[in-house]
This record gives sequence, C-alpha cells and structure tokens, in this order.
Amino acid sequence: MVQVYFVFFKIFVCLALGFVLNKSRVLDMRGEKILTEILLKAVLPFMIISSSQTNFSFEELKGMGAMFAFACAYYSLSLVVFRFLYRHTKSTNDDEQRVMTTCTVFANTGFVGFPLMHALYGDRGLLLAAVFNLVYNAFFYTYGAHIISKKPHFKLSELFSSSVSTASIAAIVLFIVPWRIPGFINNTISMVGDMSVPMSMMIMGSQLATVDIRKLFLDWKPYFVSFVRLMLIPAAALLAVWALGHAATIKPDTMKVMVLMCALPCGSMNVLYAEQYNTAPDLSTRIVTMSTFLMLVTLLLWSRVVMTVL
Repeated sequence: MVQVYFVFFKIFVCLALGFVLNKSRVLDMRGEKILTEILLKAVLPFMIISSSQTNFSFEELKGMGAMFAFACAYYSLSLVVFRFLYRHTKSTNDDEQRVMTTCTVFANTGFVGFPLMHALYGDRGLLLAAVFNLVYNAFFYTYGAHIISKKPHFKLSELFSSSVSTASIAAIVLFIVPWRIPGFINNTISMVGDMSVPMSMMIMGSQLATVDIRKLFLDWKPYFVSFVRLMLIPAAALLAVWALGHAATIKPDTMKVMVLMCALPCGSMNVLYAEQYNTAPDLSTRIVTMSTFLMLVTLLLWSRVVMTVL
C-alpha cells in the first residue's frame, strides 16, 4: 500500500510542476504540443517495447488473452448501453449526447493508463495495458469515430497509424517469440521509456492550468459523465472481474489492471475528434478536464480497493 501512495505522490508532484511551469510561462501551448509529440512518438513506444522483454510463460499469455476478451466485452457492451442511455437524456441535444457517449466509454488509456500500470505493476502491467489499448483503438477509430462524426468514418489504416499502436503490436510479438533484445539495447530503450510518467503528467498539469474553473463547474453534464466514467464503470468492472476472474483462475494482478484500466479519466482523443467535426467541442473539453481533476482522488481510491478486494 505504501508503494501506491508513493506512485501517486510522484504523479501529483509532476502534475503540480506542469501547472507551475504553465503559470510561470515556461511551458505554453506550443511547448505542450511538442512534448506531446515526443511522448506519443518516442517515449511511450519505447516504454511499451521494453515491457515485452520479460520472461515468456503461458500463464502470462493466458492473462493477455483474458485482457483482450475483457476489453472486447467492455467496449461492445458499454457502447450499446451508453449510446442508448444518453439518447434518452433530457435537456441535451444530439451533439452533446454523442460526445457524452464517447467520453464515457473511451478513457485516457495512453497518457494516464500506460504510465500508471507501469508504475504500479511493472512491465507485466504495461504489457496488459498495451493489449487493452489495441482493443481501444479498434473500437474508437470505427464506431467511436462514427458517433462523433455523424457519418460512416472507418479507415483500416487508422488502426495502425499511431506509433503507440504499432509498438503495442510489436511488444506482443516480441513477448511471444523465443528471442530477447540484448541487455544494453533494452536498457537504453527503458531509459527513454522511463520519462513517460513525468512527461505525461507535466503536460496534463500544464493543460489544467489553462482551464476556466468558474465555467467548468457550472454545467451538470461534466459531473454526470465523470461520475459514470470514474465510479460506476470501475465498480461494474470490479464486480464482473471478481466473479469471472475467480471462475477462470485469472491472476490477481491481471484482474487489478482490468479494473484500473476502466477507472481512467476521459480520453483527450474525444476532444480532438469533437473539434474536428464540430460536435459539441466545448462540452467535450469540459468533461475531459473535469474527469482529469477528479482522477487524482478516484484513481487512488480504486487502487486501494483492488488491492484489498482482488
């Protein structure tokens, strides 16, 4: 339990540092964009590749298969349920219902999920997160993009256009094959990947520094979506994982990662697509920001819960 507090202390310090750097005008929007590009195209892929260099075992492969099946079930079920739910929500228009659906279902698996799983559960946790993220990409760039764009929008190439997706596929292959990267090369890859937690949290801290707090807290929709995203979904995931995990003899750490990947804040890709298709972009931004604020409390809570229950 002490390790969990230590991890979240580091996360909080890095968030606060990004906040201070933005307020002191050291880190601005242009700097955030540059750091984000470095993170997504170099640091996170290196970290994911490094995670594949653990010893192969069929037990680990079984865990990856269980994670894949769990992620497919989660996205299939949640997209249907929340699309139906928000369509029948009063005082919301069609565009708002669309972004509320995607913000609820699609979390920040990259910026927050990868660094957190690696910090809490090491290379094994990161490899499991990479499997979950592959399923995320498959659903977001197909049905998720269709919901936000309001028209059929599916290109198979988009599933593999991300460096993170490519690295995730490579990591799974490298884990399965009977060959490992030489130690000095893997140490260099790990050194670059170790920058993921401070860099991602500093970027998020800088982004939070630009939020208009007064406007953020006046709308009920970000509260509602954040509550569903950060509390109801992980609670449902915990019940499902606890019931099915014991029946299928899934390792406790695998079950913990499953639940925590469902407890992440709303993903920033929702904002990018909402802006691209002008589908309630302001609401999408407020929802993502609210859930990011609240995750500082809820992620610590769920980390403690899974350690106690699973």
